[in-house]
Amino acid sequence: MRAWIKHEGRLQLRETSDPQPRSNELLVRVEAFSLNRGELRTAALAADGTIPGWDVAGTVVATAPGGPPIGTRVAAMTSGGAWAELAAVPVHTTAEIPEDLSTSIAATLPLAGLTVMRALAVAGPLLGKRALVTGQRGGVGMLAMQLLPLAGADATGCRSAADVTGDYDFILESAGGDSFTAAIDRIAPRGTIVTIGNSSERDSTINVRNIYRKGAVTIYGLIIFEEVEQRRLGTRELRYLLDATARGSLQIEIGLERDWQELEQVLPELEQRRFGGKAVLHVR
Repeated sequence: MRAWIKHEGRLQLRETSDPQPRSNELLVRVEAFSLNRGELRTAALAADGTIPGWDVAGTVVATAPGGPPIGTRVAAMTSGGAWAELAAVPVHTTAEIPEDLSTSIAATLPLAGLTVMRALAVAGPLLGKRALVTGQRGGVGMLAMQLLPLAGADATGCRSAADVTGDYDFILESAGGDSFTAAIDRIAPRGTIVTIGNSSERDSTINVRNIYRKGAVTIYGLIIFEEVEQRRLGTRELRYLLDATARGSLQIEIGLERDWQELEQVLPELEQRRFGGKAVLHVR
């Protein structure tokens, strides 16, 4: 098969061996994958021989116990290997794509969608509560701004928590730096901050008094790959997201759609935020 592989310090589209799935993995012929900003840093730091990629949509060509049959269209999250013609994906992070949903849209949902679903579970009941989402134009933010109202929350989106005023019962924070510092100021007593990243790549300076004087504030660091393994979330939550999107309850914005051979040209556009929404590449 062909795959984007880290070779001699850079990503190259090369021939390589087909993946050998473990007993709890499916083999999927990749039709599309979406890109996440976190993959930029992961790919940059990866060792030679690594095939990056977390989000995949395609057709099952070899199944596993508990998995869908061969020929089923699926979307899945994997910890690596999606930027290829074939990918081995865990059964428990795979869900069947509804018949009337495109592979392109399905490919945008796994990592971002599971991240939001887990963050909302950490937050607990949200009916009637105020919620703030930083990085609202990214894949996670885009979904959070739709899923929070479905949970009964009054949701506000922004680039950074430093851009808003008032108190919030729940904050989904991805910008880091000054935004995370401001989130400490904006969280209401007994509120919850779920932090999922630091897209600004800046340090945060925190006055600890701003945390303990509010009483029982929760700050939860969420790494989705650890969550799916420890809590076995995946198929059920991803199936909900796919079905909700197929029904029209969720709207997905694809800001860029290209052939996968253009990956090297697309990555700088993603890094420099030249588009909103998700980027999807098609494997042909």
